[in-house]
Amino acid sequence: MSRWPLWAAIALLSGCSVLLGASDWQVFTLTKCLLLLLVLAAAVVINKQLKLQQRQTALVLKALANQDVSFRLWQQPELQVLLTQVQQQLSQSRQDAAAKADYLAALLLQLDIAVLEFDQDNRLLQANPAAERLLGNAVLLQLKQGVSAQDAAPLSLLWQKLQHPLPVQQGELPWQQQGMQDRLAFSLVQSYILGKPRKLLTLQSIRQQLLQQEVQAYQQLTRVLTHEIANSLTPMVSLAQSSKALLPEPDTLMTADTYDDLLLATDTIAQRGVHLSQFIAAFKQLSTPVSTQLQPLDISELLTRVCQLLKPQLATIQVHLVLPQSVPRLWLDPALTEQVLINVLKNAVEALVATPAASITLQLYKQQGWLLDICDNGPGVAQTAIDKLFIPFYSTKAQGSGIGLSLARMLMQAQGGELEYVQQPIGACFRLMLS
Repeated sequence: MSRWPLWAAIALLSGCSVLLGASDWQVFTLTKCLLLLLVLAAAVVINKQLKLQQRQTALVLKALANQDVSFRLWQQPELQVLLTQVQQQLSQSRQDAAAKADYLAALLLQLDIAVLEFDQDNRLLQANPAAERLLGNAVLLQLKQGVSAQDAAPLSLLWQKLQHPLPVQQGELPWQQQGMQDRLAFSLVQSYILGKPRKLLTLQSIRQQLLQQEVQAYQQLTRVLTHEIANSLTPMVSLAQSSKALLPEPDTLMTADTYDDLLLATDTIAQRGVHLSQFIAAFKQLSTPVSTQLQPLDISELLTRVCQLLKPQLATIQVHLVLPQSVPRLWLDPALTEQVLINVLKNAVEALVATPAASITLQLYKQQGWLLDICDNGPGVAQTAIDKLFIPFYSTKAQGSGIGLSLARMLMQAQGGELEYVQQPIGACFRLMLS
């Protein structure tokens, strides 16, 4: 709308005000009456124009708020130009925001990481398809009802993370579902979205990554074994066999007991050398499954032989061998099982260096299957290190290589068994699940 009525009314009001101010108010004339009417009319016109501009301003703001690009100020072309520029910028911003939202939605659909949004009461609001693939539909339905400390694990562990006041958390979360053990890497961010408190949780299974680390560790282990050990085994076995042939007859240069001890020592060295040769041959290519040669094995005899082999290291340690009265022969690979026992026992010996009255107990018993517990009374394993014990090249010792336990577990798994750590009130305990 044109602005001339407003300016004319203002000019008229100003002129009348001047004339009235110069007049003698003691004499009331028709002219003064007309001037007063003109002043009143000008005030009315000004008021209408101001209200009209207010309505137009309200309409413009409402159109901008509703993102209405069709609104026009036909009677004010100079303002219409500015309004058109603002509308174009708003329209472009809306298109950009919609494109970004569509991109983020498509990204969440394709993302292989589970993304979950919780409210302040720990109720699930929304989740992407990766969350359903990882956790399952039943768990998501339970999360939508909310999690609490009374829920069974692992949901109670998740509740502890959601309740923590830190704005940003990262770490690992043990997870068990349908009898399967897994480890989830999680990241939890607490913030405000549209003025409401929200908790954004991302979860990703790292089980495969851990397995890949093991494969890489075993490949490196192969290079170490073949380079550092393999070239020395053949002469060692040959020298042990030659030493046995060079032994004099009993009761000539030595007593029969000394002769028997020396003969046992050379036999142990030769047999151990043969087993190490078989061990290295089985690990030339760690990218393929370990080749095992299962056969009926007297486990009690193997335990006695390993204790004899490690007799120097066990000299200051009390070794308790607890065996049942009757032990059937178990289908195991003698060389691989011997290597597992040596690795676990050497770890126990190293852990007992500063322990007074050190002792190691090897207990064989049956509980559904045959189990062998190797326990010591040393300082045990720190709680923070338990979950990392079997990660290749992770070691709690300053000079440790981090190979022994991860290799021992792989050897047991290759035979259909398992090696796990069992928490005890005192000391450390490793359990061999024999096939």
